[in-house]
Amino acid sequence: MKYLSFVFLFVFSAQFTYAQEKKSLTHEDYDLWKMISSYQISEDGEFLITEAKTTTQRGNGFLQLNNLKTNQATSFPRGAKGKLTYDQKYLVYLVQPHYDSLRKQKKEEVKKEKQDQPQLRIFSVESGELVLEIDRVKKYHLPEENSSFVIIEKYKDFPEENKEEVEEEAEEKTKKKRNKKNKKSEDIEVKPLHEKQDYAIVYTFEKAKLDTLNQFGSVALPKTAPHFYFSKKDKKAKKDLGIYKYNVDSFSYTLIDASFENYKQIATSEDGEHMAFLAAHQHKEKDSLKYGFFYFDQERIHMLIDTIAENWKAGWQVSKYQKPEFSETNKRLYFHAQPQPEYKIDTTMLKEEIPDVDVWTYKDEMIQPEQKAKEKQLQQKAFLSYFDLSTFEEVNLQADNLDNISLDRTKEKTYAIANSNEAYRLSRSWEYPWKQDFYLVNTLTGENELLVENRTNYLISNDEMTHAVFFDYEAQNWFSVDFETQLISPLTESLPVAFYNEENDVPALALAYGFGGYLSATEVLLYDEFDVWKFDLTQENSPEKLTAGRENQVVYRNFRLDPEKNQMASSYENQLLVSAFHKKEKTNGLFSLGENGDLNSLIPMGEHRITGLKKAEEAESIVYRKQDFQNYPDVFHLREEDDFQVTKLNTQKQDFYWGEVELISWEAYDGQELQGLLYTPEDFDEAKKYPMITYFYERRSDSYHQYISPQPSASIVNISYLVSNGYVVFVPDIVYQEGDPGKSAENCILSGVDHVLENYDFINEEKMAIQGQSWGGYQVAHLITKTNRFAAAGSGAPVSNMTSAYGGIRWDSGLSRQFQYEKTQSRIGATLWEDLPAYLRNSPLFGVPEVATPVLIMHNDKDGAVPYYQGIEFFMGLRRLEKPAWLLVYNNEAHNLKKVKNKQDLSIRMMHFFDHFLKDEPMPVWMESGLPRTQKAKDLGYDLLKE
Repeated sequence: MKYLSFVFLFVFSAQFTYAQEKKSLTHEDYDLWKMISSYQISEDGEFLITEAKTTTQRGNGFLQLNNLKTNQATSFPRGAKGKLTYDQKYLVYLVQPHYDSLRKQKKEEVKKEKQDQPQLRIFSVESGELVLEIDRVKKYHLPEENSSFVIIEKYKDFPEENKEEVEEEAEEKTKKKRNKKNKKSEDIEVKPLHEKQDYAIVYTFEKAKLDTLNQFGSVALPKTAPHFYFSKKDKKAKKDLGIYKYNVDSFSYTLIDASFENYKQIATSEDGEHMAFLAAHQHKEKDSLKYGFFYFDQERIHMLIDTIAENWKAGWQVSKYQKPEFSETNKRLYFHAQPQPEYKIDTTMLKEEIPDVDVWTYKDEMIQPEQKAKEKQLQQKAFLSYFDLSTFEEVNLQADNLDNISLDRTKEKTYAIANSNEAYRLSRSWEYPWKQDFYLVNTLTGENELLVENRTNYLISNDEMTHAVFFDYEAQNWFSVDFETQLISPLTESLPVAFYNEENDVPALALAYGFGGYLSATEVLLYDEFDVWKFDLTQENSPEKLTAGRENQVVYRNFRLDPEKNQMASSYENQLLVSAFHKKEKTNGLFSLGENGDLNSLIPMGEHRITGLKKAEEAESIVYRKQDFQNYPDVFHLREEDDFQVTKLNTQKQDFYWGEVELISWEAYDGQELQGLLYTPEDFDEAKKYPMITYFYERRSDSYHQYISPQPSASIVNISYLVSNGYVVFVPDIVYQEGDPGKSAENCILSGVDHVLENYDFINEEKMAIQGQSWGGYQVAHLITKTNRFAAAGSGAPVSNMTSAYGGIRWDSGLSRQFQYEKTQSRIGATLWEDLPAYLRNSPLFGVPEVATPVLIMHNDKDGAVPYYQGIEFFMGLRRLEKPAWLLVYNNEAHNLKKVKNKQDLSIRMMHFFDHFLKDEPMPVWMESGLPRTQKAKDLGYDLLKE
């Protein structure tokens, strides 16, 4: 039971003056770094809860509770998933198992159910004491606006064991087995329910009382009521026992229904006075369960739809996948339905006789791989309806040609918006931006009318559901639509500035700069490249530019911080809250905007990056994260005086060599003005010559003030590791010309390298390398077919042959890759048949004979973005011509590595590779001799060869 209280003013003012020798980062140091995984500010702005984890997940995190008024902080080692009760008197959280202990248990192959599990703790904010500890907790449930109780779901209990008891138990089991035939049933020991299956505990805060609910199934928790609804489940019999209402004040529950063996999707209104559920009778085939839909009003259960839908639409069934929902004032009860599937199954065939085949046709709206990728989504596709609870009449809102329907927050307004991409599913394989049709749905009648056709991919409505705005891709302007009149009106076309992305360098229609939110039902904020504009949807007032960014090259953007009203622009002390970012200098600040256009500085423009703003719902209290390359993005609290630093992670950075970053500019070969970042080691010596690695991906200069945590690589070099180990890193911006992405990379990257060499004498021109992943990996592969100036190259998941990749599949999404080449990142701008020469000249595979640069390729066998065979094609060409090349294939891994063990391995091998060619370090065994299949997972080949 360890938790730490301290006052941050004291901690932050305390300085240790001892000196110590700094050291370079190693691969073993990654586990030292932590990251803030979540943080939340209380409604009144008084408290902040922060959760931190190790970046590698190999180690223990912590939870921190900050009182933002008193600056007092309490830290809870291994704490996670913390929440305050509504009255903020108690903090409920989980304590995760100790990493080393859990690792030891896994190593010893302890059964998963007997491994350490999280512990729940309840902390009194007022007294600073723990008031409850419960072991083996699965999860917990706190009411949103009721502070009287918590529901704690627990894993089943195991009796305490010691060596003697284990031996006795083994002997007893042998004896029971021997006498099993003669043993009478009444003599068999029956385990208590809490040792047979998981269960729940109800705990009340003020009475500090516990109540056990055995055979606990699922729960529906009202926002405010002192009761809840839950189901009971018999795990052994694989059936539900009923639905119950639990009264917290009396610690008792009553049966609502036990007529069925299966209960699903229990839902309740915010006040707890209304409840709905799905129920079905048992069936040997789980997929054949037929669910009915029921409503409970505290007096009786109303069967809205029976289990075989005899009182409903023929050929339809209630969907078991979506939970019913009540509208804000409980006038409507929403549910989803879907057509009953029909199969022509030949029951005379054995399972092994049924063919496994995917049938593709040219008429398919969605190709088979996309259907496979979306199989669950397609299976669960259902259509929205509601019952009017005053008349019990059903209103179907979503016709079966509509993909989705969006209701207002209260779910009671007259209008809703539905969308459909039915007409464009086939062309999505090659067209971009994707478009949809939007329909206006009358929620009183269920009737719909086509509102906006083939013009946009999104429609953003106001909270009152009276107006919406959208960006028209063809017209390249914003429009509004009035739901009552269905009149579509232009908003931006008469203005002298563009509201589409003027830096768009892909052969597709440009996207909008963005939507700022609604100020009211008829006032909306939209962005040009630099400024925030206000528009009156009634057209009574002219558009108004609220900021003056263009003349100063400052990009202004406002915020939408209310999660419940996420289309509304946020204010601070009754003024619009805006960020400012200098496009050239990369400085950043935070301001509030007065009615007269005056900017009031909240965080002055500075050499930092401001992100992650969160605002208290009921108070003028804001927290945010601030970072630069030297400082981790800790959480700060906005104050009138100096802002207060709430968290202080990764202070161990002071023990290691780090680096500096410089923003540089140059002119590309074609005259284009470009920017980039140059990172240099902290212990820099101008007299030395440093190896340099150039990393790139599109435009990266805006990340000038980004902190880069040392961590195992998912695919790219870690810049903090490199500068700590004596490398210089160059990161150039890249702009593209349609039809020539390869030549564009040469134009921008090589001109940038030339600029660095001409202006910085400390670069060793003979020891330079390039590295990139995905689109960056492609450009690495292309560059080494055009220049021999690099001593080494790292290419991750490269497209090497655009002619074969063009017809490939993005397996994660199941989409064809054609649209990518014709309209988006690959930037060819034509079909393979319209411009074959462009596909050939931009394919590194056909330049393999010109390669003289050693190259390390990574391409994983479950890559869902770039086809795995692309890396193989490139490697096999290099191998055939005896070019020095290595290919790393991580099994069952994606485009970027997910598993920490593989990230660690890639980091080690990538630095083996670069250290050998750029620092003349000895070659490791895996590079010299490879790793034979018989040695896989037995010998990693990390050993460096002796000279």
